[in-house]
Amino acid sequence: MKGGFYLFNGKFYRENEPVFSGADLYRLSTGIRESFRTENNLVMFARENYNFLVDSMAAVALPLPADWNFSRFVNDVSRMLNKNHLYLASKVTIHLIPGNSGTEYLISAEEVPSGFYPVKEAGILIDFYDEGAKGSSNYSAYEPSSRLLWSEASRAATLLSRHNLILVNNKGYACESIGGSFGYLNDKTAIFPSPESQGYYPPIINIVKTCAEECGYLVQENREIKREDLLNADELFLIDNSLGIRPVLGLYARRFYTSGTTLIAKMLGDTARKTNPSV
Repeated sequence: MKGGFYLFNGKFYRENEPVFSGADLYRLSTGIRESFRTENNLVMFARENYNFLVDSMAAVALPLPADWNFSRFVNDVSRMLNKNHLYLASKVTIHLIPGNSGTEYLISAEEVPSGFYPVKEAGILIDFYDEGAKGSSNYSAYEPSSRLLWSEASRAATLLSRHNLILVNNKGYACESIGGSFGYLNDKTAIFPSPESQGYYPPIINIVKTCAEECGYLVQENREIKREDLLNADELFLIDNSLGIRPVLGLYARRFYTSGTTLIAKMLGDTARKTNPSV
């Protein structure tokens, strides 16, 4: 049977086994919460994901867990996948949370389709989120700065019957999506939000940019991306750290091509296959 266990501070617990008291559950809404992909029991782009977690903790002044380093990170993930018989592809979620005697960590996983970031959908439908905006902070590029906004936007996406939404910063410029980022193509240029846009900056975004360059695109980062820029783009795609590149079929009433996006997505999968993720 697959699943059934999670890992808390290096020890296994059954999913129905209580670890937190009721008064203690608030800690799961604090700290860092990130997800990443595994294939064949290995973390995809492990070093990039580990460094991102370390940077995230530094941004919110959260110390590293005791005796926790890169080797411990990949070994803990491997142990948990084996325990749950998740040998092919998984989405792993890690919580790094403040504890009474230092930072604690909780790791869980769920099975996803294998294939190194496969692109199996013709395209998703999205829209703009107008009920809130991303604020500016020293940790805008990390998940904690977007957590509440993503939660509110997810409810709006459900009501709109959309797969995701494009979020804006406090100046009205597009900066991220729910749980990830985005990029768009115009002629032979691939354009992404810059770190100064106040948007979330997922661990694989620089790898996606390299893949776009290898596909012949000139990569450009923009601090100010207007709604019209996206609506007038040739192609639009979302970037998810676990799912990879997700082609967008439609934004509001605009419909897009997906041929260039699919090419970059396939390059991402090829790169993941060629990369030794545990070094």
